[in-house]
Amino acid sequence: MLFSKPKNAVGIDIGTHSVKAVQISRAGGGLRIDNVGHARLDRAQMNMDPIAAQAQALQEAVRFMPLQYSMLVGALPGQSVVIRYPRLPNLGREEFAQAVDKEASQNLPYDLTEVNLDWTPVATVTEGERTLTKIMLVAAKHETIENRVEVAQSAGLQFAILDVDSLALADAAEALGLTSETDEGVALVNLGANATSIHFLKEGVSNFIRDVNWGSRELIQAITRARRCEHEEAEQMLFEAAKPAPPASADSGEEPGTSIQEEEPAGPSEAETSWAGSSVLDPLDDELADLGDLDAPQQAEPAAAAPAPADKSVDELVTTPLNRLVSEIRRSFDYYEQQLYEQPVSRIILSGGTAQLPVLRQTLAEELGVEHVDVANPMSGGLKLGDSASLNILQEHPAQFMVAVGLAVRGAADL
Repeated sequence: MLFSKPKNAVGIDIGTHSVKAVQISRAGGGLRIDNVGHARLDRAQMNMDPIAAQAQALQEAVRFMPLQYSMLVGALPGQSVVIRYPRLPNLGREEFAQAVDKEASQNLPYDLTEVNLDWTPVATVTEGERTLTKIMLVAAKHETIENRVEVAQSAGLQFAILDVDSLALADAAEALGLTSETDEGVALVNLGANATSIHFLKEGVSNFIRDVNWGSRELIQAITRARRCEHEEAEQMLFEAAKPAPPASADSGEEPGTSIQEEEPAGPSEAETSWAGSSVLDPLDDELADLGDLDAPQQAEPAAAAPAPADKSVDELVTTPLNRLVSEIRRSFDYYEQQLYEQPVSRIILSGGTAQLPVLRQTLAEELGVEHVDVANPMSGGLKLGDSASLNILQEHPAQFMVAVGLAVRGAADL
């Protein structure tokens, strides 16, 4: 596709909900985000022909990007890729490669003839008197790769590099200065539509990755059932609730707590306008409903006093699926810290379409005991910003583009 050296890199994140694209170039000794693209997938078409649906959304996402001198970088979904971190003795190059193949044949759930295999050393570790090399071993089945390639070809494009979405998160976090090389334990949590990836970093280096079968679809389904509305309407409610906080973030960040205080004198109608909505004590209203006749005559009828699902705010409606997410993440944290004997995680960095949901951050911080739960923002520093109007969507939903940013950064390293 390219007949001269590419001048920029385009990271393309193909999800099950939408396609995100970020174009990055080198400028003034650093990297600059020049263009951003986004296109939602047609749900009906995804059920009938997912390749065509993804290809159509891909074309839309890059429609206004000058691609003639671009290096396109795509990603495989983490749940379709096997990643291991074996430790091998320090050997000569050929012997080391043979040792990697042997390790792969013994530890991968596939025959080596079925996969594309890649690896890279990530750290030197000491076990007793032995010095070992810890490597990151990545295996993807041929059909998984072929599927991604087919999507690009159907859109009239060609990937120069195929990465893994969970690994791209680490590249984006590094480029933005979100990870340090201290002994801090960091977890990058990317919330997708159908799955969530948890990438643990130690001293800024990839240390362990786990994907869990949980996504924002569960939040949308909870809203759909409670409000008895269509999927699109529930999705809009969720993403409205997850929009970035206004400049007075301190006030909005405290909203879940203050709304409980406001609830005391308020009736159900105020629950719709406050973020946290009704208090967890609301079932008491059901018990008091029968006493309505004893109160002032102007009060609402008992049936209206009881909080119905439609009166509850979004954060209340998604409590059950959020608890499941916390449970899944806790299991991953426990395995990482206790079974792998790693230090506790001190910081969580969230990305994905629902990362900015205040109740999500609050729940993770409280239930996991992690003080610092941050939302990734590609516009927060580390990368320069161009003047294209397309960057407006990045400002509206910054955390949603972290994988695409990481892919573009990966491509820019080869410019």
